[in-house]
Amino acid sequence: MSNHDHECGGHGLCPQQSACLARRVSRRALLSLAGTSTTGLMVVAAAALPGCGNPTGSPPTGLVDAGNVSSLMVGTMLTMSNVVVARDAGGVYAMSAVCTHAGCYLDDTPSTIAAGLYCPCHGSTFDGDGKATGGPARSALQHYAVTISSSGKLTVDGGQPVSSSTRTPVI
Repeated sequence: MSNHDHECGGHGLCPQQSACLARRVSRRALLSLAGTSTTGLMVVAAAALPGCGNPTGSPPTGLVDAGNVSSLMVGTMLTMSNVVVARDAGGVYAMSAVCTHAGCYLDDTPSTIAAGLYCPCHGSTFDGDGKATGGPARSALQHYAVTISSSGKLTVDGGQPVSSSTRTPVI
């Protein structure tokens, strides 16, 4: 296993491999720093070390404004920061847009349920319903309750997990 594989989770799929290698701190330099630092400084130094450069986050915990249902056609999905909203024949559903492997934000370019979701950190893939289909992620994405106001405004409740089969009908 190369040094890069170790830093990027052993999978060698970091899309910014050359940048990661260029910013890598050698083990010798880290040990040298540790030998001259107090424990508190060591923690600060370790926290400042660069990773592969992909942003990480947390799944939603409260209410998230998810636009209007009129902009979400059947078969499409929209990724917004830490939440994905999608619409299939059964209605609208929402799930976390944070990879279950290492907490990276999922790629926001796919716009169809059929395309599924991709994590740029280590290459995990998820189908359009949030089931892990490849890569190091093994857990499905958490689904959340969605409400649709009379004006069509979508709200995702990150504090209310639901089953992956839950849909909010579009009336």
